[in-house]
Amino acid sequence: MRREVRSFILSLAIGGLMVAVGGGNIVVQAQEAQQAQQQKKQQTGLVEDWMDDFEASEDWRAMATCPIGETKIRKIPGKPRPIDENGNEVNYPDTITDENGITHENKYVLGVKTYFMDRGFDRVEVFPPNEYIVRGKAKEIKVWALGRKFRHTLFVKLRDYKGAIHKIKIGRLDFWGWREMSVIVPGWLPQSPGYALLDKNLHFVSFYVESDIYEVPGTFYFYLDNFRVITDLSEFTGDASIRDNW
Repeated sequence: MRREVRSFILSLAIGGLMVAVGGGNIVVQAQEAQQAQQQKKQQTGLVEDWMDDFEASEDWRAMATCPIGETKIRKIPGKPRPIDENGNEVNYPDTITDENGITHENKYVLGVKTYFMDRGFDRVEVFPPNEYIVRGKAKEIKVWALGRKFRHTLFVKLRDYKGAIHKIKIGRLDFWGWREMSVIVPGWLPQSPGYALLDKNLHFVSFYVESDIYEVPGTFYFYLDNFRVITDLSEFTGDASIRDNW
């Protein structure tokens, strides 16, 4: 009887040791996979930074050149509803977790209402509560837009470290439904090669829409959501406390 008990206890001990060793191997493998992923991310250096998901867009403001009509913004319940090439609606997720581990809900979009009268001249500009600092070296700007088949053109306005304003054309809003619009940030824009060390980051100032000379004057609506910037962080030295600005 005692021999059977000893055999049973020995079997449990051996089994527990095998589980512990196997668990350790799993942990080691997971750590190695995580380290490899981090190394790959450091090599590419490209990160998609979310500037605004417009879930709390009450503080945004709009200004227009046209003295008549009404210009205002509103936080509208909704989310992007893209359409595929066959005309079918694509299921857009209710939440998105970005590369920084922050979860963004898709419950609201930013709506803008204005009035265009002077064709080719009138425009409406949409400002955040304060200018957004783009970390890293900006490569591409992305935003979802809901078009109403008007030929008006969407622009983004950026400020460089010298204070100069740059207006970059994103594209016309001459389409129906939601579309992800993007523009490559020109290489000639002054940006710091070592983004966190010289404090020469670009600042996002505003979006604005310029009326088209061939469109009929009248009330104009457009909607924006999920504003992101693709930035290059590969040149970060890893020591933000020492700055090359002396």
